[in-house]
Amino acid sequence: MRIFIHNVDSYIGRALVKELRRADGGLNRIFGTSAGEAPAAVKRIVCRDDPKKAKKMAETMQSCRLVVISLFDCTLDDLHFAISALKVDPKASPPKVLGELESECIFMVISSVMVWSATKPETPGAAIKDSDYLRRAPKAGSKFEQWKEMEDLVFNCFNREASQVKAFVVAGGLLYGEGEQIFADLFKDAWRGVQSHAIVSPGVNKVPTVHVRDMARLVRQVSLTAESINPLETPPYFLAVDQPPSQPPVSTQKDLVQGIVDEMGEHYQVPRVSYDEAMSVAELQEVREALTLDLWMEPSTLALNEDFCANSDPPGWICKNGLLANLRSMADEFCAGKKLRCMRIIIAGPPASGKSNLAKALAEHFKVPYLSFPVPAQSSDIEKMATQITSNVIRYRGYVLDAGGIGFAEAEKLFRFDVEVPRSDEEEPPADGVEGEPSPPKMERRLNEETCPAYVIITQAPAALCKGKWQNAGGASLEVFEQSMQAYIESNLTSNIHSLQDFFQDVANKGVLNLPIAGKDEEDLFESARIYIESSGRPFNYLPTEAEVSQEIRQRRAEKQQLQEAMAASTKDADDHEAKQRREEQRHEMRLQMVAEHQAAQQKLAELSLREYLMQYMVPNLTEGLIEVCKVLPDNPVDYLANYLEHAAQAPDEQEQEGR
Repeated sequence: MRIFIHNVDSYIGRALVKELRRADGGLNRIFGTSAGEAPAAVKRIVCRDDPKKAKKMAETMQSCRLVVISLFDCTLDDLHFAISALKVDPKASPPKVLGELESECIFMVISSVMVWSATKPETPGAAIKDSDYLRRAPKAGSKFEQWKEMEDLVFNCFNREASQVKAFVVAGGLLYGEGEQIFADLFKDAWRGVQSHAIVSPGVNKVPTVHVRDMARLVRQVSLTAESINPLETPPYFLAVDQPPSQPPVSTQKDLVQGIVDEMGEHYQVPRVSYDEAMSVAELQEVREALTLDLWMEPSTLALNEDFCANSDPPGWICKNGLLANLRSMADEFCAGKKLRCMRIIIAGPPASGKSNLAKALAEHFKVPYLSFPVPAQSSDIEKMATQITSNVIRYRGYVLDAGGIGFAEAEKLFRFDVEVPRSDEEEPPADGVEGEPSPPKMERRLNEETCPAYVIITQAPAALCKGKWQNAGGASLEVFEQSMQAYIESNLTSNIHSLQDFFQDVANKGVLNLPIAGKDEEDLFESARIYIESSGRPFNYLPTEAEVSQEIRQRRAEKQQLQEAMAASTKDADDHEAKQRREEQRHEMRLQMVAEHQAAQQKLAELSLREYLMQYMVPNLTEGLIEVCKVLPDNPVDYLANYLEHAAQAPDEQEQEGR
């Protein structure tokens, strides 16, 4: 069957393409108009930019068995053109037939239950049905008054004796799913943790809703049964609303708004506001106006049939039980449609290696929660964190976990769990326990993919450097540092002990970025981590654009350079002989300290195993070299990496000479 869809690239158009593409035993051929990128399934895009193209578009519509036009995405002029293309003059009174079509056609209009917003049931307390369509009434002064006139125009033009065109209207409840449209701002602010939501008082009004693909499926069902429908005898109007499992089967405004907040963000009691206050926020007027709808509507009989869209994939309804009953899957659809990625990041390393500042900077950049362990982390802290990373906020947004110096055992408790598995037929069941007690179930240890980090960063730094940073920070005593460093060595740098890196590489099968901190400031560390995380594609996540990020980096560097120049000039002006002498004495003391530290480092180096030596002195430079290759993209990566490693090997000697 040939199908024409107006605005195939729109929210509703894409859902229609998905549901109308498949036919029994094959595929339908879809044509349409588009203002942007059209779905790949659309065979040809037409337009009416000039008379020649308009003629071609009219001929395309005339060749189609089904023509679908959505009032959400069309103007009165668009509707007049479509009616004229099917050889009826919509401006004549009454409408005048202009000729005959080569074959019969179905003309389908997509509308909204907002056209019914001022409709009262015939019997108080009863549901409104599509058979009440002649009594439908929109809110006075709203744009839906024109929508009703457009619906009536279609009926008057086509549903007449001997007409070759059958016209139908499918009016959907408030649409949800497929990335959202009307509810997009509610989902967006819940995901971002912005408490901008409001319930228009009192909030107990009944709001009919429907998944956009369920509405598209009703369009499909009407088109398949149109042969047996006489629009002069049977209502040509169909209501597409879902059926929540409640009495009455419809969700209230309060339940919808509070439900979205609780599913995607931290719970807070959404405030109630007056209608005037709600409408004062211009960008939220449409959704809040829609949520004041108070209608109990019954779905069309076609949608309630047991064989409704039985041949679709999946068959039947997508969300018959409504938005609230399917909030988790709708939240997942929203994240997929908006390209929102759950950013689960863990940063570990020795104490005073800059991991906490790096974790906070990444959390701020990616707009995700920052989590951390107390020092030292106790078993109860691990259990508390294991519960925290399963919250809804973490599920949709992710986290940046400052893991401190935890090791393999702690990661095992955090990111793996026991699950009972059935025994195979070949396995013999174990003997019953004492006094006939049933045998214990078979358990299997599995990785929790929903909470396990996708990105693992381990900072690398020698103990002396960490000690210097600890002292410069002026925090806790050196005794606390020594205890923390010793705990980290025992958990991650001891021979024959599985480390945190071993857990992620061998158990979780995740890549690990070993990030050396020597010679780098916080901005350099952040950029290295950001490039690593975004190497698989930059998430949307309502982040600044790449151009904005680049501009911010350049601005920070310029400000930093100006500050350094100002400090240098100030130091130069204030410098005198006494200050120079004092600096020389400090340099001499630093040289003596460096000699002592070098001797201690050489002694410690002699005690290291081969694995420990490689992890501390070889892997960091190699990792940094590979990152540099990814940044520069040289013509000969191998030569570039070799030169980089050679220079890195010489750098310590050069630094030592400069210090002297």
